Amino acid sequence: MPKRALTFLGMLCIGLAVAACNNATSATPTPAPSASFTPNPKITNATIAVTVQLSPAPKIPVMESTPKPSAGCQSGNQLDCRPGTAFTTQKTGKNGNTVFHDLKPSQTYCWVAVLGPNQTSSTCAGWEVWQFEPITIGT
Repeated sequence: MPKRALTFLGMLCIGLAVAACNNATSATPTPAPSASFTPNPKITNATIAVTVQLSPAPKIPVMESTPKPSAGCQSGNQLDCRPGTAFTTQKTGKNGNTVFHDLKPSQTYCWVAVLGPNQTSSTCAGWEVWQFEPITIGT
C-alpha cells in the first residue's frame, strides 16, 4: 500500500476514535419512582409464625403488645422498638401459627414467643410488615 494511503487510513482511525470519545455519554441511572404507601384499613390481622430450630412450633404462647415508648421506635425505626406490657396472649396451632385480630392499621405491634423457661424470641413490626406478610419469630 502506498505511504499516502496508510497515512490517510491512520488519520481516519484517529479521527473516528476522537469523535467516538467526544460523543460518548455516561449513563446516568434514572431514579426509581417513589411511592408513598398508607396502611390498608381493611387489613386488621397479623399472622405470627413461631419456629424452634427452623421447624413450626405448636402450642407456644405468643404475647402481643405495643412497643415501650422510645425515641428511636417512635421515629419509625423498628429495630429500636422493645415490647411493652402484653395485653393479649394466644398459643400457636399445630402449624406453628397464630393470628392476632382487631389490630389498628397504622400501629406498630410487638410479639414475644415464650419458647421455654427463660427463653423468648420477640420482634416488633409496623403495618408495612404485619399487614402484608407473616411475622416469623423463634429459633
